[in-house]
Amino acid sequence: MSFQQPHAHPGLDDLLVSPAMMEDPYPIYARLRREAPVLWSERWQAWVVSRYDDVAASLKDKENLSNENRQALLFNHLSEGERTKLAPLRHYFAQKDVIGSDPPDHTRLRALVQKAFTPRTVASLGPRIRALASDMLGQAVKQGRFDFVADVAHPLPVILIAEMLGAPIQDRPLFKRWSADILGFQGTGKTTVELASVSQKSLLEMFDYMSRLIDERRANPQDDVITALALAEESGQRFTRDELLATCNTLLTAGHETTTNLIGTLVRLLLATGDSWSQLKAEPALIDSAIEEALRYDAPKQRNFRRIKKTHVFGGVELGENQMIFQLIGSANRDPERFDNPDSFDIRRMENDHLSFGSGIHFCLGAPLARMEARIVLETLLSLMPGCSLVEGGFKWQERVQFRGPGELWIKS
Repeated sequence: MSFQQPHAHPGLDDLLVSPAMMEDPYPIYARLRREAPVLWSERWQAWVVSRYDDVAASLKDKENLSNENRQALLFNHLSEGERTKLAPLRHYFAQKDVIGSDPPDHTRLRALVQKAFTPRTVASLGPRIRALASDMLGQAVKQGRFDFVADVAHPLPVILIAEMLGAPIQDRPLFKRWSADILGFQGTGKTTVELASVSQKSLLEMFDYMSRLIDERRANPQDDVITALALAEESGQRFTRDELLATCNTLLTAGHETTTNLIGTLVRLLLATGDSWSQLKAEPALIDSAIEEALRYDAPKQRNFRRIKKTHVFGGVELGENQMIFQLIGSANRDPERFDNPDSFDIRRMENDHLSFGSGIHFCLGAPLARMEARIVLETLLSLMPGCSLVEGGFKWQERVQFRGPGELWIKS
């Protein structure tokens, strides 16, 4: 039996790097699902999987696909001199953390992180989230109109994760810059030395900062996540310093990027789509299903990637060892083979097994916290600004590759 070897579909491949992918990727996803559900992209230097069943299966496949050292593939096309310049960045992404690892290391690391994110710990954050939401939206109401992203959706998760890590209040603006820079070189199967250099600079700054914080907490433990992680043990083992720093980076980037996008997208969709806001005001019990529908309809993280650790056949195609594969979560969540009327935003949707928090052993540990933040912000908005609406012309997308969410979202009371 012969299998398809990598070859590009130029029309589709060009669309993957077109402005339309930033503005509205869903028609492109539909073409991928129909015409090339397992596509080799020359532009991304990776395989691209777009159907729900394929994305779900690949997210769970720990035998053939790996999270370990997957970012190393992004540097393959660079010159030796450029790779040497980026040695610190490459070294970091060769380290293992709760995301960038496979079993058995992943099993140990996830157990360590879970000690700092117990259901009780997450639940205890509710009053603080509510206080932040009430203060931010209370101030916004006085302005009459305001940018919901700048005033609420962005600062609330950043402040929360900074407080959880024990960072002083004056240092919190650093977190957003570090996160944006560190993630900026990812999203396709290759990078540029310019993008990677920016990421490397912020990563080294963040590691220096976190190392000092870790040393302080080990000497003087406090009631915060960084202390819990620094002191956590599993079967007599603790994090190594590299593992702990890598985990801090994961918490920093994953701890607010997805939540910021979720909160902004949720409010935009509710105010912009039919009578969704009116339905929610009449039936606040729909809040949880509205959150799940926003996660499905416009996934905060549009794609995930893995390293192919051994050659195998998938969807009639031979995937080669050490190639990269992208799982298009945003496409899977709109697959008509899985969801009825997938391009309709319906806050009453009952069966909603979206993949926005992943699947399998790497299912997002922070999902309960992100959902709680979104729920409390929405409850507060309904209470303080029940008659709010969008400001005409007051919306634009953030310019990110992997992530999708509003860059600006102006609303008025």
